[in-house]
Amino acid sequence: MTAPIPYAQYPTTPPWVTPATPPAPTAAPGPHTPHGRLLVRFPEEMARAARPQAPSWAPVVFWTLLFGVPGLVSAVRRGGEAHRGGHESYPYWIAFGTVLTAAVVVFLTLMTG
Repeated sequence: MTAPIPYAQYPTTPPWVTPATPPAPTAAPGPHTPHGRLLVRFPEEMARAARPQAPSWAPVVFWTLLFGVPGLVSAVRRGGEAHRGGHESYPYWIAFGTVLTAAVVVFLTLMTG
């Protein structure tokens, strides 16, 4: 048995009609990334954008300079609040230690004459 010969492909439009152009491809709706996240160089920095601001360390300086022990309580509370907000707690301890050390040095300097 012989294979059939395929028919020739003839245009169906007359020669004086311009052929229809195929439609342009359309963009897919939605984000360009299938997972829906931003493509940034450091994605861990984008996670910090939504965090609340850390509490101020100025009250730690004030209470430490004024009384001492309330500065310790303020450093503990503000450090905990900063940690719960996703920030570091060491600035409050640095403020407490620096002011306490400076106050002790000034006190000893004045007492020794």
